[in-house]
Amino acid sequence: MSQRPRAYVTGIGVVCAGANNVAELRALLAAPKPTFGPSSVFPSKTASAQLPVAEVVGLDDTEPLPRTHRLALQAAREALAGAPPPDAIVLGTTTGGILATEAALQVGVTSPEAYRYHGLDTVARTLAETFDVRGPVITISTACSSAAVAFWVASALLRAGLARRVLAGGADSLCRLTFHGFRQLQLVAPSGTTPLDINRAGMTVGEGAGFLLLEKDPENSPVLAVLAGAGLSCDAFHATSPHPEGAGAVLAMQRALSDADVAPAAIDYINLHGTGTPDNDAAEARAVKQVFGDAVPTLSSTKGLTGHALAASGGIEAVVSVLALTDGLVPANTGLITVDPKLGLDPVSEPRHAEVRAVLSNSFGFGGNNACLVLQGSEHGGRERTQRPDPTIDHPATSVSPAPAALSPLRIAASACLSTRGGLDETWTALVAGEPVAGFVPDASFTKLVPPALLRRLKRLPRMTLALASQVYAASTIGAPPEFIAFGTAWGPLAETQDFLRKLFETDDKFSSPTDFVGSVHNAPAGQIALLLGARAPNLTCSSAERSFEHALLCASLGVAAGAKSALVVAAEAFEARLSPLFDSAVASGPLASDGGAAFLLLPDNHLPGPRIRWLGEFGRGENSVWALAKSPALAVALASCDAIALGLAGETSARQSSVVAELTALLAPHPVVVYRERLGHHASVSATAAALVAHGVVEGFLPLTAEPLPLPRKRVLMLQLGPQTTAFEVFA
Repeated sequence: MSQRPRAYVTGIGVVCAGANNVAELRALLAAPKPTFGPSSVFPSKTASAQLPVAEVVGLDDTEPLPRTHRLALQAAREALAGAPPPDAIVLGTTTGGILATEAALQVGVTSPEAYRYHGLDTVARTLAETFDVRGPVITISTACSSAAVAFWVASALLRAGLARRVLAGGADSLCRLTFHGFRQLQLVAPSGTTPLDINRAGMTVGEGAGFLLLEKDPENSPVLAVLAGAGLSCDAFHATSPHPEGAGAVLAMQRALSDADVAPAAIDYINLHGTGTPDNDAAEARAVKQVFGDAVPTLSSTKGLTGHALAASGGIEAVVSVLALTDGLVPANTGLITVDPKLGLDPVSEPRHAEVRAVLSNSFGFGGNNACLVLQGSEHGGRERTQRPDPTIDHPATSVSPAPAALSPLRIAASACLSTRGGLDETWTALVAGEPVAGFVPDASFTKLVPPALLRRLKRLPRMTLALASQVYAASTIGAPPEFIAFGTAWGPLAETQDFLRKLFETDDKFSSPTDFVGSVHNAPAGQIALLLGARAPNLTCSSAERSFEHALLCASLGVAAGAKSALVVAAEAFEARLSPLFDSAVASGPLASDGGAAFLLLPDNHLPGPRIRWLGEFGRGENSVWALAKSPALAVALASCDAIALGLAGETSARQSSVVAELTALLAPHPVVVYRERLGHHASVSATAAALVAHGVVEGFLPLTAEPLPLPRKRVLMLQLGPQTTAFEVFA
């Protein structure tokens, strides 16, 4: 029998159009009836915008939270059902609190308090506060594959021994940005979506949330199903359009099957991504036939019933997949009248009862981000398999293999950063000379690193991101594209978001730029990296406020533990004159307002000379991060052997910050505490810039982040990012 660890599903929770809980979804699948209609969530002043949506009705509105947060809470409560708090949360979302942000921006509210729930991370943080979660709280944003990617990360955490129980899934609400964005792209069906139909005319934008409670070793919990495998890929083809032959989708499906250790013939049902757009359905059909040949399993898209809930869709459809396994009910391809014969598929037209032992669930998103899951019935998840996956398929970057409880160090093959002074060398030189480096990255730093043809089409954040990736690859000798890409950003492409909403408001919802909409998704810059490097590797975007870089580092470390031979980690923020001060008070004004970022090309540690970086852990909720140091053996070892502690501290008043720094300095003496924002400036990804400088410093033997250069005789620095959740990693040589 395969010894590959499984992630056991011990709880499920869901809310979507037509169903506010699992019982209602079960009834809806048995007797499907779409509930599409005009939105009541946001007003519209133009008749052309009165297209149907898939809206949740009866959502609890007693809590003063944005709609995405309430959707997430409702489904998460059902998934946990009174169970003990999970060790970690991994949430996929693309909207966060933007519905409330849109309303405030439209009437010109200028108080940052009105935007405190805008950040994508605030959804997961609300769950962590509600359920007292003290381990990693990670937010993934890879457009419409976000929830499915979140399941990959959750499974990797379990297999690496970094958690025993993880709440994972996705949540998104309806909002102007996504609805009008897809409308401007002419991808919204006038009368409701009909996936795989010959007359299909587009998607129906929806909302909802779906969660699985995953456990490594369930003892007292009934097992509903097994998340046996997950596979990720990137098309590296186009910002929005899928590869016409479904090349990336093929890789993701193959990788999921390989990770689950099952052959294609073992799959009884495929829950298709099936958005109902002509191109997406055609590309997915070609991909399915390439993977399954002439033996395509029973399949359907359930988006004709639930609509396309964007980041939440993979979570909702994972719950649908679990119900197919537990109930033996194959869902119908609702809305289908006449199958498009060009697709060569035979979708289920009516719900049918059948034995379902294994399900493949597909999720694909903007930027070519693909994620596929294999779920099995609890009685089938660990049994002997006589059929094996194709041994000629070798995709080491996506098979999540068992890993030790402490993640291994990664060698930094190359690093880069961007500050107001320019690149890494210029920033280092300025710091050594005692000159300030806080401020905004000059445009010249982009133009000399990225082909002008690319820059003309892009705004500030993707320009910065491409410049960082180009800089790292110019400094390395690896040659081949990375086998794993992880991008961290707290706020995403703000210039694109601001421009899209401004034009929308100015025209009473009639017009805006489709290009700005496509560029506004958080994972758009990472997709541009994949296009630049031709990288079809797993491509993750983490958006966890000031911990976005740290979570990108964690995901890359998990990717390497899974077999990737190289990983590119990039984190960046771009200042936007109107939105940045509203969303992030640290960059509102003053000499330390900044933007920038850093990039790292990471390899498995081969003991060659050079700097290393190692993820150590995350703590929070009720445990003061300083005292938590003593509870982690890895942190205790790092603390005992380091030269200094580099501290990231954001969102505190000056008095509170001084108090925290004084407390830390006293507690951690004789180790000096370096507050790097005082030298590098304020932006949410400044910890990445600090890490690049520390990596340079441990090689040089000193660190110019204090009034006098700090000697590093042991060549080791512990880096802490304090906040509601506190992360720790070390850099050493």
